[in-house]
Amino acid sequence: MFVIAVGHSTAADMEICATALVAQTTAQLHGETPHAALLFSTFGLDHATLLRELKRQWPDCSIVGGSSYGEVSRALGYRLGSSLLILFASDTIEIRTGVLRNLRGDDELAQADSIERQLGHLRAPSEQPALGLLLPDGLGVDGTSVVRNIANVLPKTPLFGGSTAENLQNQRTLQFFETEILEHAVPYLLFFGPLRFSWSVTQGLSAGWDPVSERLDAVCEGRFIRTIEGEPVFDYLTTRYPVEGRDWSYVHPFAIYPDRASDDHLLCDVIRFDTATGMLECAQSLPSLCQIQLTEPDPPAIVRAARRNLLQTLANDAELTPAAGVLWFSCVNRALVLEKDPADEYRAATEGLVTQMPIVGFQTYGEIAPRGPAGDPFYYSCTLVTLLLGEVPRPTGLAADAASAISTANLKLRNQALAESLKAAQDELEQLRLKLSESESVARLTMHGRTEQRLRYRALALDLLCEILDSRFNDVRRVAIKGDALRLNKSGLARLIDEQHRRRHDAPFPLTIAQLARLLSPGMDQE
Repeated sequence: MFVIAVGHSTAADMEICATALVAQTTAQLHGETPHAALLFSTFGLDHATLLRELKRQWPDCSIVGGSSYGEVSRALGYRLGSSLLILFASDTIEIRTGVLRNLRGDDELAQADSIERQLGHLRAPSEQPALGLLLPDGLGVDGTSVVRNIANVLPKTPLFGGSTAENLQNQRTLQFFETEILEHAVPYLLFFGPLRFSWSVTQGLSAGWDPVSERLDAVCEGRFIRTIEGEPVFDYLTTRYPVEGRDWSYVHPFAIYPDRASDDHLLCDVIRFDTATGMLECAQSLPSLCQIQLTEPDPPAIVRAARRNLLQTLANDAELTPAAGVLWFSCVNRALVLEKDPADEYRAATEGLVTQMPIVGFQTYGEIAPRGPAGDPFYYSCTLVTLLLGEVPRPTGLAADAASAISTANLKLRNQALAESLKAAQDELEQLRLKLSESESVARLTMHGRTEQRLRYRALALDLLCEILDSRFNDVRRVAIKGDALRLNKSGLARLIDEQHRRRHDAPFPLTIAQLARLLSPGMDQE
């Protein structure tokens, strides 16, 4: 058996909050003993009291987690200013917890040594976990380096999770381990045994952002962008885009192209301008030479992408027995884009599902998941990661009818997920067809518009020509008629028309002399 129990409370008094979380989760455990817990609580609440009260209730249940900027559950949906408790209980899956401490600065070699010392005992093949959940400091450590170094120690372990967050002040985030409140740390859970899982990552421009620039050459140093198109980054951006003070909006991440010859890309949060260096600080390490695109959010697309993501995770689960639940790690930027209703992403993703399994998590400062089915773990920005967890089915003594009912219920869920995913793909294809049709219509209108404009210019030119013939016939004979055959000189006539336009409107004709000459009657010879 593998059980996930969830408690979610908006109580500001942490003793009352703890009581509510305990009551909610106890009812869902059905007598099982929790072995590990995840705790996410909005930055600024009294986390010390909450941890103390929860540990007093379950002294043998290890607690890891951190501060967040929004929590989600089936019971309350999206909430800011709440606390979310997720308990794990199992008689087959072992869950170990720990914390990597004092991972300060951007010195990757020192960080790698520290991680090796603290996790190196797990290198033995018999000790490799089935899955790891990481909750790194969202500001105090380099998430890209942390994930890479942990993956070097646990090369066969899929890694997931999200970095802790705060109230958008870019000061510090908090990590929880037992009753400790830490910084520059990475709490973790490691799962051993017959764990099954499936996941989906919504990333890149498909996550709900549109490019608003060409791909631009950039020079970077670690997490900092130094130049764009050869100009200092601050100078380049402020001369082209609205930048208040020295801040860059959270909701306009950069699309990063590590390989200039490839369309593969990822989104990267921009944190702030570093006034000391004049460089732009990002949330993760960047290639020293790359290309970037500026972006703008598309809120409806963000909501649609969240629904597709969750349905894909559910459809990827190959088993017919129910899973224990789904963990949700969504970048805080996605909620900021949906400022008028930040609950919209989670609500749209979960409404109407035929399952009531827990779907729980928090808004992060960075998301962790493999890049592709067999890819290395990666630290993302502006992304939604959903992770389904369950137990590999064992032979049961259930009666055939009961087992069939369980399988049928989960099959309905998978069918719903696959059907909606198919419809979403069909809708997207139809949208592309509409855009193509609109583009073709625009092209036709543009062509017709140009024809109409040429006709207007020609009418104006002929009107001016009539004036010239009435009042300046000698000029016409001198400038616009050539040869013994008395043929019209188009260029000379165009110059007369331009001169007449200047006399009438005190401005040159809207076309150049050459363009005006080509505009005149096909029967007129060019000079």
